[in-house]
Parts: sequence; structure tokens; C-alpha cells
Amino acid sequence: MDIRFMAGTTPVTLSRHWFTGAMLLQSATEKVWVQHPLHPGTHFSFSLVQSWLRHIAGHEVLVERTRPLLTMSGPSWVSRTPRSARTT
Repeated sequence: MDIRFMAGTTPVTLSRHWFTGAMLLQSATEKVWVQHPLHPGTHFSFSLVQSWLRHIAGHEVLVERTRPLLTMSGPSWVSRTPRSARTT
């Protein structure tokens, strides 16, 4: 996934690798890790929202990642039969 935006007058790209979870901010002259693939926090976190503040091209960039709340009711794609339609 790549997100392109401007930090002042400098074009910046936020890249996230689909398999490793690594996130990298890149400008024409700099590369800044947001999440390094070898850091355990990249793969294991219980918080719903994670935030990182990084400096690139002389500007502060705030990156936030929000994950869905997992419930014990099972995956949302599982078809369930309503109680009233069940036969005993």
C-alpha cells in the first residue's frame, strides 16, 4: 500500500508492506522507518489505535493505524441461523 502526500512542498510516500507490516516514509532525499519489520511491536499489539510521530523533510508527520475490535462472537462472514428459525 502506498499513500502519497505533500509535506510542505516536498512529495512524501508512506509505504506499508502487506506481509511484513513494515511502514516506511520516503521523500526524495530521506527514508524514515515508521514500523521496522524486525521490531516485535510491528506484529504484536493489543491497542486499537497506534500512533507514530516522525520527522521528514523538515516537517512532523503523524501516522495512525486503527485496527478493528475483535469479538468472541466469531467472524462476521459466518452465516448464522436465527433462533426462531431453528428446529429441534
